[in-house]
Amino acid sequence: MADRAQDNVRSLEGLTAVLAALSLALFAWIHAGFVRAFSDAAAGEQMLDARIGGYERDDVIAMLRYLKDHPDPAAILHSMYLGPELIFPLVLAGLLFCLLRLVGPAGIFFGRPIPPAGIALIFCLPVFYGVMDYAENIAGLLLYPPAAPSDATVTLLAGLLPVIVRLKFLSLVITIILLAHFAILRYLSPDGSKPS
Repeated sequence: MADRAQDNVRSLEGLTAVLAALSLALFAWIHAGFVRAFSDAAAGEQMLDARIGGYERDDVIAMLRYLKDHPDPAAILHSMYLGPELIFPLVLAGLLFCLLRLVGPAGIFFGRPIPPAGIALIFCLPVFYGVMDYAENIAGLLLYPPAAPSDATVTLLAGLLPVIVRLKFLSLVITIILLAHFAILRYLSPDGSKPS
């Protein structure tokens, strides 16, 4: 039984390593192949997806107007959504999930034991991140050229996109903080070398 648990941990570690390598490769491809190309084609204009601090409704409307008059940056953005962004959210969400599984969320958090529902909620964070990232990409495909959305769709998506982006980054940051917390607890525990 212990051998089987050890094999499961090794398999999970291997899968985590593969997902980490894929995440890095996809991130590099997105940045080098699309974000920089967009900036070059748009004379220094930054892609909204690259703004880690988020953006507002007015930024979305301004980007839509800009892309309607500039087909090259619009084509680059569209290609990114239909290229690496088709798999990057899934790969990163899978990596975060595997990392959570490896550190094994358990024990005490803010002085109280974590209930099973809390642990289940923690494991839902990477899934939520992935859903929000895909929602952002789908909204971009529906909004930016070559799409021709109605005024009502523009109004709806311009209002929703900033909220989606904030939720995406919030879930990502919370997941990373929890990963660091549980990894430190695991390292400091007397049996920290044991697999979860």
